[in-house]
Amino acid sequence: MKTKAYNLPSVKLDEFEGPLDLLLHLIRQSKMSIYDIKISEITSQYLEYLHSQKLLLLNIAGEYLVMAAKLTEIKGKMLLPNDEELIEEDDPRTDLVDRLLEYQIFKEASEELKLLENDRQKSFSRPAMDEDPSMSSRLAPGITVDDLQGALQKVLARQVLMEPAFKKVRAEGISIEERIIEIKAKLQELGTCFFEDLFKFQADKELIVTTFMAILELAKNHQILLEQEASEQSIKVKLGEV
Repeated sequence: MKTKAYNLPSVKLDEFEGPLDLLLHLIRQSKMSIYDIKISEITSQYLEYLHSQKLLLLNIAGEYLVMAAKLTEIKGKMLLPNDEELIEEDDPRTDLVDRLLEYQIFKEASEELKLLENDRQKSFSRPAMDEDPSMSSRLAPGITVDDLQGALQKVLARQVLMEPAFKKVRAEGISIEERIIEIKAKLQELGTCFFEDLFKFQADKELIVTTFMAILELAKNHQILLEQEASEQSIKVKLGEV
């Protein structure tokens, strides 16, 4: 029987941040849904890639080998006979999916936050005579990347507490553009709200990251203003003067 040939990543292992980064890359490359991972195929790709990097022969990256063992364990459980239809609570992939989603949130958020921070720094590095005061205000100089990451972590912590009650609730495929429209409509109605109020209580992690990306996009385009009166306090959000 012929072994299926996979289109393995051309990048070296040290270019990945860790096993979750590699897994996410393989899932995207295979055009799989993160909620419905073809575990047998992904496990084969993962092991083949490690072998191509000589990691199965050289004990130099334990965390990658730990993930390999975890994938193999999940694959074995998925192959066990089951008389009843597999329900979400019993799906051996659930913990892995949750870890991947959380990693994806912080990876994408980190990239967007860097862009936002760079944009703000460029604005404040201009000569004073060229600086637009209203633009500076909208860039929220008092808020740091750590502040936004902390606010996101609080939202995620709340989501974990709500999870048992909404375990089977999945957000329909809502795009960043749709969330932008919804956020602007809410701010037009309320005037000002807290950062965490823009996240629905029953939201799963996919909707959380979509909402967060929408907020960053609005801030980057100066369509909303983020304010924080003191460190550790909740971030306030209101429409910018575009």
